[in-house]
Amino acid sequence: MTDLGVDQVRDIFLVANNIDELGGVQRVTHNLAMMFHERGHRVTVVGIEHATEAHDYGHRPYRWLVLNEEPEPSAPKAAQAKGLLGRVDPRVRAARDAHDTARRTAVEKLSSLFDEAEEGVVVAMQIHSMNWVAPARTRHLHVIGMSHESFDATLASSRWERVQKFYRDVDLMLLLTAHDADRFELEGFNNVGVMPNSLSYYPDQSSDQSAKVVVAAGRLAPEKGYDRLISAFAAVAVGHPDWSLVIWGSGPLKAKLEKQVAAAGLQNRVRLPGLAGNIETELLAASVFALSSIHEGLPMALAEGMACGLACVAFDCAPGVREIVTDGVDGLVVPPRNVDALAAGLSRLMGDDDLRRKFGAAARVSVRRFAPESILARWEATFALVDR
Repeated sequence: MTDLGVDQVRDIFLVANNIDELGGVQRVTHNLAMMFHERGHRVTVVGIEHATEAHDYGHRPYRWLVLNEEPEPSAPKAAQAKGLLGRVDPRVRAARDAHDTARRTAVEKLSSLFDEAEEGVVVAMQIHSMNWVAPARTRHLHVIGMSHESFDATLASSRWERVQKFYRDVDLMLLLTAHDADRFELEGFNNVGVMPNSLSYYPDQSSDQSAKVVVAAGRLAPEKGYDRLISAFAAVAVGHPDWSLVIWGSGPLKAKLEKQVAAAGLQNRVRLPGLAGNIETELLAASVFALSSIHEGLPMALAEGMACGLACVAFDCAPGVREIVTDGVDGLVVPPRNVDALAAGLSRLMGDDDLRRKFGAAARVSVRRFAPESILARWEATFALVDR
């Protein structure tokens, strides 16, 4: 174990919905665990259950485990519970009992893990995971609850009820941006703080801006808005015949997006090649990064594109976007969901070599504040704060 001069070695538990899905929170969790481990802390990463489709995150020198090796039985809906004359259907009762038993077993496993430490910190990486952390034995530990989405996204979802239930009493509630922290504070939360995620990499070199390639990266799912990105690229493709669009990632919308590309006659200009073997290499081989998401927290894929020296254009879909990009200084920010504005931003960058180089150079400088060493220092200060 590498000890990099940590003032106090801590037991740190990172608890997430799952830890083996290909997703942003999972990547952040493993990156954070590695940072803490290399710092000299005793780290345990806990997933509530396995992902439906597992992703290999490579060698993990810290302890990690999954509470429910089998998927937890679904809780029956209230509308299904009553049968004839209001009696509970025996099958529904059995399903409910199985669900409750699995939940109690998982909570006890989690409590037993926590019991191994005399003191330390539990970080609930996702709102849903607090369903298990909250009833577990944590009196001897500090509990930090995180949210990796914007205030507006939480407010518009069922997660708002869980936040109200679980996050008011934790030692600290961490949001990705000051804007979101302020919004929660206005709702009466008096325990809020700000903790951005860190870059996964900061390459020594940057894009030379010679490749006529627009790149995007993320899960091929509705919230990423890739249908809008394809439409925006299609709108400017004729005016920039030497440019192509590459969208890296996998997900449920791949077939639908490929049909959209074919319908636009852009099979030779727009590619969806799947997961990148090395996304850093692929970013360095592009010149423009596009973020077309419907909602985000703090989009680190955008920051990592900027770390590679790419000029970027992004929908203003969350406070986290403007936390990363300063419009007109190190990239372009355009109105959310507006395909015409996204197309105009793409065209402007594709058609101006000097502007791309200017934005790319400025972006490399601005995103250094998300470098792992900077974020790790903020975490150490946060641990010292909750210790008081």
